[in-house]
Amino acid sequence: MLAMVSVRRLICLGLILVSSGYGLEVQAQEAKLDGLLRRSPSRANAVGYLNLPALDTLMKNAKMPSRLTGNIEDIWLIANMDPGSLRPKWEAGYATLGNPIEAKKLADSLGGYVDTVAGTEVVWSPRQMYLVPGKENRLGVLRPADRAMLSEWLEPGVAARRSEYLLEQSQQSEEFLSLMVALDIEDLMSPHPLAKKLEGFESLKKNKPESVASILASARGVSVIVGRRSLGECIFTVEFTKSPSSLLPIANGLLKEILDRNGTAAPEVLSWKVKADDNKLTFQGPLSESSLAGLLGVFSLRDQAESVAQLAKKEVDAANPSGGPNGYQSKAYFDDVNVQVEAVRRHKAQSMGARAKWNEQHARRIDEMGTLNVDPAMVDYGANVANMLRGNALTMQKAAIAGGAVKAQQGLSSGISYGGTASYGYGGYSYSGSGYYDPNTAGDYQAVTTAKARSVGYSDYQSMLKDLDAMTAQVRRDMTTKYNMQF
Repeated sequence: MLAMVSVRRLICLGLILVSSGYGLEVQAQEAKLDGLLRRSPSRANAVGYLNLPALDTLMKNAKMPSRLTGNIEDIWLIANMDPGSLRPKWEAGYATLGNPIEAKKLADSLGGYVDTVAGTEVVWSPRQMYLVPGKENRLGVLRPADRAMLSEWLEPGVAARRSEYLLEQSQQSEEFLSLMVALDIEDLMSPHPLAKKLEGFESLKKNKPESVASILASARGVSVIVGRRSLGECIFTVEFTKSPSSLLPIANGLLKEILDRNGTAAPEVLSWKVKADDNKLTFQGPLSESSLAGLLGVFSLRDQAESVAQLAKKEVDAANPSGGPNGYQSKAYFDDVNVQVEAVRRHKAQSMGARAKWNEQHARRIDEMGTLNVDPAMVDYGANVANMLRGNALTMQKAAIAGGAVKAQQGLSSGISYGGTASYGYGGYSYSGSGYYDPNTAGDYQAVTTAKARSVGYSDYQSMLKDLDAMTAQVRRDMTTKYNMQF
């Protein structure tokens, strides 16, 4: 439950920084989240842990499509997140790979170069990140490619101020986790403006916005945990400095409304069990496919680590020693782009805002895909797909904003008497009056306005999908002919 902070994106938040066994000579047992926090080159407000084999099993058991790589065991991360957008100001982390990879080979595969920072061999990638191949098949990642921050990470000086909340969360046993994400939000919200934002929330019922805001503003942090038994056992916990017990009767509805208003609807939260224990409010229930996909898609590091892991798993394409564009790399890129398109198509958005955020998120994932040895025409195809998704997101956002402005005016003018005169009749009989009182409520007009705005957004969405399908079919034919292999 946070106030005005999107939890699905938060849910999705945690993939980020750390240290591996490179120049730091970090021991395996030290490679835990608390150790990462203590070595952070800058203050982190988010941590995350991901066990890909366990999560892959849960997704398959839940009949969810999974493209998680089989060449990564664990990912440990920390980050500094922008609290409004929940996008990282910096992100970094490390993964344990199934196969080792050499720095020179990695640089050649990515189109980057090998550098030395703080006495450690690192790889600069044109994807704007540093990679640090380490001992025990570890791969360190830092993004953006800030050389000074990388130096601090590899050879830390004065330790950054650490979050006590995150240090507490980092003590969880990874043995039983598929996924863990935590965000420090202490002192993020002021109760006074928050109370204003809560006015009009249907879920508050008889609760005063001021009393609810006072509790929400006392939140220390939020965490999401998925164990190794089932995706039906997601645990979402908010820790406060005040008792949240008074929120229990409205907790599910309030959480759903907060998510809805932030464009990241997660209707499954209405079915979650909730309890208050001391200063904690804990929700437990199933995690939907779209919520999990959102969680895994907010950060780029997992995708980047997976792409590198695939390079470590196989030799560089022997059929393409020149390093130029080739059919295999182009087809892999084509398939990856269409995975994002299918995710967009399958997503059941609850609102235009949710659809816009989902499309924008998948456009960014396409932007971040590697393009080395990919046919230029295929790269253009990926860029066009991303632009189409982003364009539709913008259309939906504009429609929602315009609709909101009209609804606000309708709320002010509902029930007003309109002046004027009128005459009608037969044989000289006439009627004259000063006007009438509109019997329709603001809600009546606003419902119509919402429907019109949604029609504009979804009409553009359907048109985009039609154009995208036509473009995809043409590219598939062209590439199949060019490389004599089925795309």
